[in-house]
Amino acid sequence: MSQNDLYSYNAIHHNQLRLLKFLQDGDHISAVLETFSVEEAVPPYHALSYTWASEETGLIKPWALQIGDRQLPVLDSLQPFLQTLRAQNMLLDSRWWWIDSLCIDQTNLEERGQQVQLMKQIYRRADQVVVWLGGASSDSDLALDFIEFLNQAVSENNESIIENSNIQQFRSLELGNYHAQWEALKNLLARKWWFRIWTIQEFVLSPNVIFWCGMRTVERTALCHSLLAGDQCLSVSIRETIPFKCGFNRRRVWMLYMAGKKPGVQTSRSLLALAAYFCFMDATDDRDRLYGLMALSTDPSLLEVDYNLSSQEVYLRFTQAFIARYKSLDIICYASRHSAPSGLLRPSWVPDWRKSNQSLVIPQMVSQSCNPHIGNLRPPMYLDYDPSIYYSASGNRPAVYEFQDSELHARGVIIDVIDDRKDRYLRYYMPTENFMYDFIHLLAPLVKESPFFPPKEFQAWFHRTKDLQIHGHSFESIFRASHQPDTNPAGSAPNVNEWVNDTFWGRFLDIVVRMSFRLMVTRNGCIGMAAEKARKGDLVCVLFGCSVPVLLRESDGRDSFSLVGECFLDGYMNGLGVEQGRFEERVFCIR
Repeated sequence: MSQNDLYSYNAIHHNQLRLLKFLQDGDHISAVLETFSVEEAVPPYHALSYTWASEETGLIKPWALQIGDRQLPVLDSLQPFLQTLRAQNMLLDSRWWWIDSLCIDQTNLEERGQQVQLMKQIYRRADQVVVWLGGASSDSDLALDFIEFLNQAVSENNESIIENSNIQQFRSLELGNYHAQWEALKNLLARKWWFRIWTIQEFVLSPNVIFWCGMRTVERTALCHSLLAGDQCLSVSIRETIPFKCGFNRRRVWMLYMAGKKPGVQTSRSLLALAAYFCFMDATDDRDRLYGLMALSTDPSLLEVDYNLSSQEVYLRFTQAFIARYKSLDIICYASRHSAPSGLLRPSWVPDWRKSNQSLVIPQMVSQSCNPHIGNLRPPMYLDYDPSIYYSASGNRPAVYEFQDSELHARGVIIDVIDDRKDRYLRYYMPTENFMYDFIHLLAPLVKESPFFPPKEFQAWFHRTKDLQIHGHSFESIFRASHQPDTNPAGSAPNVNEWVNDTFWGRFLDIVVRMSFRLMVTRNGCIGMAAEKARKGDLVCVLFGCSVPVLLRESDGRDSFSLVGECFLDGYMNGLGVEQGRFEERVFCIR
């Protein structure tokens, strides 16, 4: 196809969109593109959600739609969908479609930015969002049948599997005779669509979403019910796999979004929380790690879509806008993600939202906060927690800051200096099952008679922690009730109050395994936890407007600092000393 044969888009305004209608003449598929204003009556239309990358690379010949006397190239990944439409005679029903790769001039950066701003309206106003997962596979029918089966089981129990007296009935679904079904479902959840950043909003925003896989369809509600069943029925080792977590994370955000639409209910879905929660997703353009989530957020005005900016500039502007809006420095704690990829030059205090090696959100102390500007997405909606509980290391002091180019000048205090890292047993990776086995046996003598006692430091930690309340149960009572070191398989959660225990083990693993936090001792003899890359001589500081202490490292020969990461220091997490004026205030130049 020559350049002269290619379709040329007419310019559209910021409040307009194009819709596509397919026409069929024998085996040939053509189409018409028309422009409509979103502020006026728009005809009923379907919006398509799909991936630009094909599941079957190299197997499809280049193809184009005929629009008038011009041709519009079609992505490889779209061809099987259009062939499915033709096979079901759906090209003849005269419905309108919105398909981003065809309805947006992808070569026009200004138009792309304007259309991103309209995404929320486009998907919410669609009669239906059709999710194209791809063609049928050898086990896709088995997966779809199993989804319908699980959907019926969950629906009959009013979505309250974990609270239902028939819990053992659902536990029987774990693996056993259903191994092939769970494996098929996992394969369906492993398709590329589930890992693309743009498809999250497409999954959530529309009131009517249906999934297509080959010639089969399944509704969003049924799929979400199957994910709920998987979360409650499967062992930790199965449900923590990347495909299941990807699916369940989407379900959680959808539930938060739907809850926020109820009268009198407010939910926080900050762009910061969404970016952290989905940092492991794929995006062709790293700017879309923020742009692709704006329609879901409750604070989209923090960022203006501009594809003329580099990724570094977008991330810097977002960080500055967050600090200015909320008078909070909490966002800088996300800059210390230990697994962030290299290659993007940025200040140490600006988070890098590109894909990390983690399959889960990087849990940090700040990201666990219930502060509205953080908008913690991690607790399941059915858990009761006090939203007023969060760290406040700087007390009620708002951020005092100034931006100078890419530098952050922030006011705060030095409260201590790292003297050592007591982590010789934590410097190397330890399999989770081994860790949990050792942990259970270390605790055992403290809750039952035994001639063996763990080190005194561990005993002291347990006695400080035993009264910790976890959803109405003390840590000590949970462990006493559940301790079965000789019968429980290593790494499994105790089988007494599974919901509470799963919650505890998840949180515990967050801190000691996934966060890669390390024990530290300060010059003043305090014990705390520091980021993996912390080292002797790093300053423990409280910056005004930051919920937790941070570690700063002096730059060689310069009156400036780099951010190492957040830290925990016992006794200094709730404003002790800062509000009393015990420490000398100063301004830190962080680069």
